[in-house]
Amino acid sequence: MSESGSGPGSAADDRLAPVLRPVRAGNGFEEALEQILQVLRLGLVPDGGRLPAERELADRLRISRVTLREVLKVLQDQGLVESRRGRYGGTFVRARPEPAVGGEDELRRRVEAVDVEDTLRFREVLEVGAAGLCAAHGLGDGQARRLRAALDATR
Repeated sequence: MSESGSGPGSAADDRLAPVLRPVRAGNGFEEALEQILQVLRLGLVPDGGRLPAERELADRLRISRVTLREVLKVLQDQGLVESRRGRYGGTFVRARPEPAVGGEDELRRRVEAVDVEDTLRFREVLEVGAAGLCAAHGLGDGQARRLRAALDATR
């Protein structure tokens, strides 16, 4: 198998092993994006080379294939990779033209925006749910004091 192949035991697998590690829960998209960007920056998969198959990448990173596809879509939008269909298809590293002004900065901004949106969505769900539980069951005196103290600490 060629070095740009993605079969088990290939040279590409050996080079990617130190970089592609399982991501932490809650940060799947961001960490997967950073790890694949690192693979590209280090040239571990050469221009025109094929990344490992979606299933293998998702297994290595321990993320869903849906999340991986979102990561690959961002990389494709940035012109770093291209997807090809068919028998010899896959995700291939594109030849790197001269860096676009702000290209990597734009990518980081998009990742940070996703992170902020996810955090706000999480807080909304959590806080609305907590308020609903408090309203339905009421708080004891001790719980009310702890809640007020926590609120005061945030000011």
